[in-house]
Amino acid sequence: MITPQPNSIYSPVPERRPTTAPRHLLGQSLLPLLVATLCFSLGRSAEATPQFARSTGKSCVSCHLAPPKLNQWGEAFRARGYRLPNDGNRRPTVPMALWLTGRYEERSAGDLKEFYLPKVELISGGPLWDLPLSYFVEWRVVSLDLRSNGTLRDRGGRFEDALINWEINERSALTIGQFRSLNQYDVSLRLSVSEPAVFSASLPGERSPNGRIQGLRGFAPSGRSPGVTYTLRSVAGPLASDGLFHFINVPFVGELSLPLSEEARREASFELEGPAKGVFLETFYRRGLNSVGAHAFIGDDRFLVTGVGRANYKDFHITAAVGVDDAAGRGSRGRYSVEAEYLLTQFGAIRPGVGFRVEQITRANRDPAYIPYLILSGPHTDKYSLLLQVEGRFQGDTTGLFVDLSTFF
Repeated sequence: MITPQPNSIYSPVPERRPTTAPRHLLGQSLLPLLVATLCFSLGRSAEATPQFARSTGKSCVSCHLAPPKLNQWGEAFRARGYRLPNDGNRRPTVPMALWLTGRYEERSAGDLKEFYLPKVELISGGPLWDLPLSYFVEWRVVSLDLRSNGTLRDRGGRFEDALINWEINERSALTIGQFRSLNQYDVSLRLSVSEPAVFSASLPGERSPNGRIQGLRGFAPSGRSPGVTYTLRSVAGPLASDGLFHFINVPFVGELSLPLSEEARREASFELEGPAKGVFLETFYRRGLNSVGAHAFIGDDRFLVTGVGRANYKDFHITAAVGVDDAAGRGSRGRYSVEAEYLLTQFGAIRPGVGFRVEQITRANRDPAYIPYLILSGPHTDKYSLLLQVEGRFQGDTTGLFVDLSTFF
């Protein structure tokens, strides 16, 4: 059983509205909050451990190369609906975890420098009793991002994911809710701060006088939408996550949310509009952490076709994707991304890694982007974990620096 998973950034077209607090005051007020929360999480007892580690009694690196990047056993655990091969030893636990991130961001464009709290997420997931059902919910209590004019956009209360997966039989499943269309590469489990543009670049939809609806009508493989997906595994492999998979996804215009502020009621309002955006088709063969496949989106006046390959050899990981798209007769454009990562996994408590990605969307009046990054995660207990991500971005005359410090517990 394959369950579409969280994911991290969905960005409708922003409106240029200032936040209620000045940038410098907001950053100063969030710094002590972040430090206090991190210190609090490190001192917590077993009641506040990550949900799946608590219930299975295993450490983070049993399923992750470095959180949040999964190893092959983590992929298989997720594919089984968060069940172990012998699930009789699952321990009772509070079915919830928390992900908190603080960010320092610099951009040469506009000479922006800011520290803020981009996300606080409540996460819950797992099997539903002894039924062939599983669920996953990821709710952003805090959801902030930095606009190009230096103000912070508040979308607190939106759901990153809210889905139920039904295992029809050993070969097929049905997923309904809000989730990403893309399955071969779950970008929410990436080690870089940003998503690869080859998956996140949106195809615009039909124009609307409402900017919020206009943004939601767009489609990107890694963007979240309410929808329905049918999954078929036509060839089985040694693990539940191995084999030849086929997906038919129908995404709808909208976003599931419970906005928590006045600005969030504008920027992240609950919306659901018909008809469907189109249909997203995907097929790939996966063995362990290696996979090769392709996906296509077909709408009334837009399309996207992309080939994707992922390769793993010991501590080296490579992901490459190349595609072409067209929308509203504007002419086709190409998109590509090549990413390489080296992650030291011989250490159990602390795992460092480095990565580099080059990406480009042609005919977008943008230069290729060169994105180096490094990560450091640990201590990988069954109680909590920390993740430090440092990413640079070099694109023509513009540069950027992003530093994220996250804790999961």
